[in-house]
This record gives sequence, C-alpha cells and structure tokens, in this order.
Amino acid sequence: MNVLDFLIPDNIQDTPRLFTGIAEWAAVFGTVFVYKRRLKGWMLALICFQFLVLQTGFQLWAGTAPISLWIPNMIISVLLMFFFLKLVLDLPLGDLGFLCIQSFLLAEFAASLYRQLYVWFAGTFMRSVTASVIMMVFVYMAVFLAFLNIDRKNASLGENLNISSRDFISALATGVGAFSLSNLSFIWSDTPFSADSNGLLYVRTLVDFGGLLMLMTQKFRINETAIARENAAINQLFRRQYEQYKLSIDNSELLRMEIHDLKHYLVALKNEDDPKRRREYLDSIEQEIAIQEVFQNTGNKVLDVILTNKSLTCKKSGITLHPMIDGNLVQFMHVRDICALFGNLLDNAIEAVQQVSIPEKRIITLTVKKKNNFIIIECENACERDLGLSGRSFLPKTTKGDKTVHGYGLKSMLRIAEKYGGSMTMSQGSDERVTTKVLLQNPEQISS
Repeated sequence: MNVLDFLIPDNIQDTPRLFTGIAEWAAVFGTVFVYKRRLKGWMLALICFQFLVLQTGFQLWAGTAPISLWIPNMIISVLLMFFFLKLVLDLPLGDLGFLCIQSFLLAEFAASLYRQLYVWFAGTFMRSVTASVIMMVFVYMAVFLAFLNIDRKNASLGENLNISSRDFISALATGVGAFSLSNLSFIWSDTPFSADSNGLLYVRTLVDFGGLLMLMTQKFRINETAIARENAAINQLFRRQYEQYKLSIDNSELLRMEIHDLKHYLVALKNEDDPKRRREYLDSIEQEIAIQEVFQNTGNKVLDVILTNKSLTCKKSGITLHPMIDGNLVQFMHVRDICALFGNLLDNAIEAVQQVSIPEKRIITLTVKKKNNFIIIECENACERDLGLSGRSFLPKTTKGDKTVHGYGLKSMLRIAEKYGGSMTMSQGSDERVTTKVLLQNPEQISS
C-alpha cells in the first residue's frame, strides 16, 4: 500500500483514514487548552505526541479491517479520545464524556467538510496528493480555530462544566444520532434516509454540523444555568456579610457601653474587702480591657466594625491579626462591597490559619495601601495544604464535600475587584504562606 492509498482512496468520497485520525487528534488537542488540565509542560507535549501516533496509527489499521468491524473500530476510536481527555484534563467523568462527544462530532464535521470541498475542487481542477493535503490543512485550521475560539469565550478556565447524568445522556443521544444519520448512506445505500452519491458528502457535513450545533446550544444552556445559580449564591453571600456587619454594629455598641461602665467596677473594687469578690472584679476588668484591645480605628467606620468583629474571632482561636490599614483609601466603596470583600478575605484566611498546627505560625497580615493609580489590599496568612494554585487556575482546589458550591466567596471578591476596575490574584509560596492581593483603581486618579 503506497501513499496514494492513504491520501487518495479509491472512492473519492471516502475521507482518508490518516486525515480522520488527525482530525480526531486535533479536536481533543484543542480542547485540552480550553479546560482545566492536570498535566503541563513537557509531559503534556509528550502525551499529545503519543496520542497523535496512536490515533492516526489506529485509523490506518482500521482502514484495512473488514467492513463488519467498522462500528466497533469507531467505538474504539472514541474511547481512545476519551482516554486522552481523562489523562490530561482534571474534570469529572460526566464533563469528560460530554467533551469527548463534542470533540468527536467536531472531528467528523471537519473531516466531512474537508472532503466535500476537496471533491468539488478535484472535479473542477485536479486530483492530487498535494491538493488533498493543502485542502486538509486549510479546512482543519479554519474549523478548529473558529470553534475553539467560540468555546474558549464561553468556558471558564479552572471551572467544571457541571454536566449531570441527564445532560450526558442527552449529549450521547445527540452524538449517536448525528453520527448514525451522517454515515448511514456509507453502509446502507437503499434505506429511506440514505442519500445518493451526489448528495452523500453534503448530507454528512450538514448532519454533523447540526449535531455539533445542538451540543453547543446544550452547553450554553448549562452554562447559563450555572451562572444564574452562581449569581444567586453570591448575592446571598453579599446579604449575609452585610447582615453580619449590621449585627456587629449592635455588638460593638454593647461592648462600648460595657467598657464605659468600667468606672463602676473600679468604685466597687475600692470598697470591696472580700478577696474573692475583689478577684472576680479584677477578672471582669481584665476581660473588658482585652475586648477594648481589639477595637480598630482605621478611619473607616464600616471597616472598623468588620475588623473588630474578626479580631475577636481571631483572639478566641489563638490567631494574631496584624492590620496595617488606611481606611480612608476605601471610603469610595459601597458599604456592602466593603463588607463582602474584607469579610470574605478574612474568613478565608481565618479558616486556613485555624488548621495550622504550629501556634507561632497562626498569623494574618492585612494591609491596605495606595501605589500609583491603584489601591492595594493584600492579605497574607499561613496555610499547610496545597491550594493547587499552579498553572492558570484561579480558584484553589476545595477540600469541602460539596465542590459545586465552594468558591463563591472568592468569586464575589473577584467581582468586586472588577467592579472597581481592578483585579485579584492568589499565590502560594514555598513557605506555605498564601497571599491574596486585590487591586482597585484609585478613583482620585480616574477623576483627574
């Protein structure tokens, strides 16, 4: 068998097996750069190259197999695509299955479109290996780049697709139906749904495109549902933080009233002769003084209440909180945004530090400062577990049971940063310290 047998089959309407394998490889190769990966660098490159050899090699072998093995060979080809996605992507099985079906239909559509255009050009101009290869490269690049660009705009890197079992079954039915209808005429030419030789490639291309469009529409719907659910959860988080702030105001007023009453304790202490009662008075005064120590005065009343409340939580948990804050720098922010941003920032830090085994490392540093055109809010805390902040992943990996609802606090902080023209980054150093940095545009610079 020579190269012409691989690149120009006897039946000009048949897609060369080599090109089919390349299409399947290219479809999954592009997908791994849109979604959350578990491999990177030279390991990813090696796996991609090995899969290219395996997928094209299998298709070339399948081209020599009896027609009775055509369907089993296609199933094996799809399983190879799924295995590659599972090896490279860090996603649940349902998401991987959906992406595998999407990649398969994308490959089928690209291969069919290439063949349809080539047949037309071959009949009009010339039939040659060079023309076949050039047409394949041109069509594949156009189809895969266009589709992956659309997919990237509608996908969140580092996020799951949240494909349910019902969604997967629907996608599987779409994939099986589109593939069956598009390839029916290649196997049985005398059915009511078969196309003649002139319309065979046209029908195949159209059906594959329709199936791919249905999958994209389904994924857009799933994405919109997830976004709506996420917005509702974040709004609920905003409300909860604000309610905590209002409750903290009431608690702070009560504490200030109790501290104001210290003078009555002092009068009672002077006139008390019983050593036991005197000790009780002293303990009570000591407790009130300890509470007074956590009161913050940053220049921003809202921030003062939040910091005082979180300082009390830290004191009870044996955590040292070092705030170095100029509260006047965030006076331009809405009250609810201040509550949500600083509340979530400190809640995440406190949760991480509470799990630190060494008491001396239970320290949280919070700073608010101005630099050039930005207000910089930075929180640094110890964390003994790996948050998975490598690569381009924004959100750390959750250790909580319900992974679908985790991360809304971080997302709300990110939205607040973007609302004020800024950004948010997280990093974890080799010393196990996590730094969360929020940049907000300085409104004074904007107005000027």
